[in-house]
Amino acid sequence: MIPFCIRATRFGENWQLCESRATDEPLEVLQLVVESPEFLGMLQPGGPMPRAAMVAPNSSSARVVLAVDEQGRVTLVACPELRGEAELAALVGDLLATGGRFWHQPYEALAGPFEEVLGMSLEDWVGTLGGSGWSAETFRAAVGKSLSQGRFPIVVLVPSLDKPIVDMLAYLQNMNLDVRALGYEYLRGAGVEVVTPRALGSEQKPASGPPPESGAAPRRQEARREEYTPVVPVGAVVEERAAADYPPFDASGATQQQRDILEKLVRLDDLGLKRVGLEYFVPGEESRDEAEGTMVVSVDPGRWPMPEPTEVIVVLNMGSDHLARFLRLSSQEIEEFLGSLPRVTRKEHKGCLLLRAATVQEATQLVNELRALREVAAMG
Repeated sequence: MIPFCIRATRFGENWQLCESRATDEPLEVLQLVVESPEFLGMLQPGGPMPRAAMVAPNSSSARVVLAVDEQGRVTLVACPELRGEAELAALVGDLLATGGRFWHQPYEALAGPFEEVLGMSLEDWVGTLGGSGWSAETFRAAVGKSLSQGRFPIVVLVPSLDKPIVDMLAYLQNMNLDVRALGYEYLRGAGVEVVTPRALGSEQKPASGPPPESGAAPRRQEARREEYTPVVPVGAVVEERAAADYPPFDASGATQQQRDILEKLVRLDDLGLKRVGLEYFVPGEESRDEAEGTMVVSVDPGRWPMPEPTEVIVVLNMGSDHLARFLRLSSQEIEEFLGSLPRVTRKEHKGCLLLRAATVQEATQLVNELRALREVAAMG
């Protein structure tokens, strides 16, 4: 039997069920998942069935859903509305931020928002659907374990695979995340909607990056020039802007590979720091001659941290006068959050983190990681 989900539409006082037909009208998949989370598990018979779902609190895109199955596993569900590069990049950043906000949180951090949505406690809701042998105590412990471990599995719900979605899936898989695409077919008649899940083939093996380099304390990369003040303050929701809205870095002396990477790294402007040349400063610090960059974009192979001609390294100064003060987080919290993300090309050195981008894809990943960090900091 082919699994499917029926949703009836009310006309007057009667529920009408009739023959369904294919339709070009889009399905609101986010509403489907929230109202019928079991849809996510229909292609996995015998597995734990998702029983509760809600739009993730503080989701910047409002297209990320938290789903909990009857055994307490937490899953992130991405429901793309648009498939442009900018929209999908923002959605990826939102996924990382959502996972970061719930990583290492207690059971109540997830159960509280669910109770507001469901009108009853999470365990009571799931318990009515969990079947015989279900245990509230075991469920609570499993949710707590899922939150403690982080690295939540991700489901991307789309009607079909096209290049932007395939690129998004490959990008997430390249981060060693457990991600799968779930497709669907949508039929609609006068009074009834039939949604049938279907598997989408998108398996790609994650790639691993090169080992990080070590080095000494950060140094100024170049004379200051090309000043630019981002318009996005810390704590604000980022609205995707066109590439023309991001002034380019001065790529003098950079290789072509580094130029391509720098074209993606300009979106670091969204963090709200003050950009001067290849350095970012906490606003107000850029005018001080003795000020050190809070974030330094390194392309010169002759200066620490000695990037290869095929890569760009971003140095993060996490000290109390730098990123920790700007984000109102401790250096340890910053390091723990970035360390929770599945990125292998990272190394700490004397209070700094070295983030490497050896490909355009890694540059986009780096930007999304730091956007996610900023969103987590903004939400406290």
